[in-house]
Amino acid sequence: MIYSNITSNLKLIALVLFSTLFAMACSDDPVSDIDDELRSETSTYAFNEGQALDDNDSAYRGEHDRNLEAELMIEEMENGNASITVTLNNTISGEEYAVHAHDMADPATTENGTPYNETPNADVFAGAIEGNGSSASLTNDTDISYDEIINEYEAFFVVHDPLQDISTVDLTTYLVLGVFGQSLGAGESSLRSESFSYAFNEGQALDDPESAYDASGEEGDHPRNLTAELLIEERGTGEANVTVTLNNTIDGEEYAVHAHDMADPNETPNGTPYDETPNGDVFAQAIAGNGNSATATNETDLNYLELIEEYEAFFVVHDPTQAISTTDLTTYLILGVFGETLDEGEPNLRSETIEYSFNEGQALDDPDTAYEGDHARDLSVTMVIDEEIDGTSTINVTINNAINGETYPVHSHDFADPDTTENGTPYDETPNGDIFVADLEADGGEVTGSNQTNLSFNELTREYGGFFVVHDPLQALSTTDLTTYLILGETARDLD
Repeated sequence: MIYSNITSNLKLIALVLFSTLFAMACSDDPVSDIDDELRSETSTYAFNEGQALDDNDSAYRGEHDRNLEAELMIEEMENGNASITVTLNNTISGEEYAVHAHDMADPATTENGTPYNETPNADVFAGAIEGNGSSASLTNDTDISYDEIINEYEAFFVVHDPLQDISTVDLTTYLVLGVFGQSLGAGESSLRSESFSYAFNEGQALDDPESAYDASGEEGDHPRNLTAELLIEERGTGEANVTVTLNNTIDGEEYAVHAHDMADPNETPNGTPYDETPNGDVFAQAIAGNGNSATATNETDLNYLELIEEYEAFFVVHDPTQAISTTDLTTYLILGVFGETLDEGEPNLRSETIEYSFNEGQALDDPDTAYEGDHARDLSVTMVIDEEIDGTSTINVTINNAINGETYPVHSHDFADPDTTENGTPYDETPNGDIFVADLEADGGEVTGSNQTNLSFNELTREYGGFFVVHDPLQALSTTDLTTYLILGETARDLD
């Protein structure tokens, strides 16, 4: 009987609907009463970046891609009640998305102080939408009037993360969080990052010049223009990536870059204020130099805020031109506090002064090589070698007691095997312009010239071999007759 009544009613409703539609289709007049049309409203929701509460701490943290979006459509049914359809875009295939309407509530009355009822309102919407790799939908035909849902109902609209346990209190697990029936625009990325820059180690980190990088030992010869950038970026999970970029690297060198946890010097083997074993969970990598900027990244398991606010360590870049030491701070190209910018310090650039006296044959310990000519024998030369910030060296030459108006050829001649040179000289007769070649015109008894070489300070003062010569401007220039040389000595070396 019941079935028969339902069938009859459905037939009657169908007949009435058909008659109405037929009459509308046959009528020449448009429908004038738009209030009879079934209404609908659609709201769109962007991914939860904390914009709903204007609070970055409420933004999603998890493994889900941050491109998921939701669409909430409220449609009026024939009976005046509301049909609610939720569509999720960019879903993960096979995952079940819990989608809920949570009635707003007084936080003073809820169990955990939430501004909503933690039990979702299934009369409005509480369902699981199965992801398909694209867009997926679910509809609930409610027993609540359309007008009540649109004009009176107050709730939060939530899409829970299927990749982690459902929580009704941890907003960072919500892929979508908004007000029910109100569109939520896209927010700025809530993923945080901070960058820190580090200048070269000039002892400024410890305010101690004795801890500055020192290339005056037997090993180590790196330019002082190397700098570092430390970038800490939050991943979607809330964990951090640590990226280190080194600038002005030497091509082909491997730079050991380490985070060394701070420690009590009374407890470390060598009394260091840090653990000598680097923390590989944060950063301990070798970065290959390329002559320019080189970068490496470590995906840590540490929380971003933990790394930014709590982690205490030293940030170190070791010198690749010498053996690694975890105790000798003067071998550190960069030394600073992890996560704190290190400003430039006063460069500890080296300088060396060499005095050359008149050629009396003392350079070769042979009086037959002493100067013979008309020039006054009080001429002398001061050579100052300055280390430059980029690792090169500048040679500054000053001739003292020069004859006013005369031009002095000043040369550096590379050492050579006499058996291989044209005239059996122990040097190349063609001067080396990369070291020093200049014609210096005297003005007032003194003349100065300079040349920036491509050699490092150590290379020039320790490795380069050549003769330093000032030719006599009063006679024809000769590259074989040493008795025409006013100055004869070894380039960049004192005459012992």
